[in-house]
Amino acid sequence: MTDSVKAGKAGASAVLDQGPAAPPPRQALSSIFIVMTEAFEGQEDEFNDWYTNIHCHDTMRLQGSVAVQRWKLSPYQLRYNAGHFGPEQRWLCIYELNDTQQNIDDHIEQCFSDRMPITSAQRIDKAEDFYYVPALSGKTAVESYDSRNGDVLLIRMNVKKGKEGEFIKWYREDYLPRTLRLTGFIAGDLYKAADIQLIDAVPRYEFSAVYHIADPMVAVESLDSHLAQASTILDCPFVEPDSIGIACYTAITNRFTAEQAHNLPPAQKALEDAFRANMGNRRHMAESPDGLKIKR
Repeated sequence: MTDSVKAGKAGASAVLDQGPAAPPPRQALSSIFIVMTEAFEGQEDEFNDWYTNIHCHDTMRLQGSVAVQRWKLSPYQLRYNAGHFGPEQRWLCIYELNDTQQNIDDHIEQCFSDRMPITSAQRIDKAEDFYYVPALSGKTAVESYDSRNGDVLLIRMNVKKGKEGEFIKWYREDYLPRTLRLTGFIAGDLYKAADIQLIDAVPRYEFSAVYHIADPMVAVESLDSHLAQASTILDCPFVEPDSIGIACYTAITNRFTAEQAHNLPPAQKALEDAFRANMGNRRHMAESPDGLKIKR
């Protein structure tokens, strides 16, 4: 056997001895986490104290978190097209995330524990929370969302089976530019439900368009008039007409970042600790058998 053949066999053996190649590193998925919540009647203050001063802080300390903001249903909603108002939950929260899977993993580990206590003032049976990604690639969800730290308007819908591609093309190329020309609209984009989710449920809305608006009264009135025209979301041939939900939300907090959560000034940290110590009853997973099911 020649020296070159021996060297070749030795090299091949060395490769085999190394075992299977390591899997490629996981690609982090950016998303926005759209959460709709409701409180028990008479417990709204306790619910909001917990959500703003404890829960937003806890979630922003999870790996991959970027920022969070909360809204309440605006008094300005559709009038002429009120049949498409929805959903009915009063509170909206949108989280900006750089790593969706890490957020899911951390939620599974910490939610309903002392590291992420959940107040019993929240109606778990009314909660909806799903991750959304841009309908078309090109930007991450955080880049596409491009928070403006103000009021928002959401148009949510489901698409007829097999029409997803045609719908996305129509919305992004035709309808989105039209809606962004409406008075009071600043920016926006179309999102679809991510393939990975925290809870065991089908998203109520497969697609969500999130718009940043300058003036809720003006924006809603402008949209209401627009919907009386032809070729809008209401008569789009790709959309299930009964699935459309449109609602406007007024900001009740400023955008709160992960950096802020990790570096609270002493006075704000003392306030968080005080709220945490006095948050009242805490819900445990076993107490909500008919509510939201976190994947375990």
